Amino acid sequence: MIKIGSMVSSLKGHDIERIYVIVKLQKEFAYVVDGKYRLLNNPKKKRLKHLKDLFITYDENFEKLLNDNKIHDFEIKTKIKGISKH
Repeated sequence: MIKIGSMVSSLKGHDIERIYVIVKLQKEFAYVVDGKYRLLNNPKKKRLKHLKDLFITYDENFEKLLNDNKIHDFEIKTKIKGISKH
């Protein structure tokens, strides 16, 4: 199930196969960041049907960390880099 903090891969667009973390959900859209091209202050809006759930959660407390501004772009970038190497 896709939720805030889920790690997803893009299925469509110029960013195909790029890995993102969901920071906001809104009806059929998700706002995603990757810490490199899409930062927390400017997330990309993608349709949910264009995202593939990787069944990996960034952190169980991701939403709280996000709301408390205790998560940073470089941390997201590092986590995604570690996942894409496997």
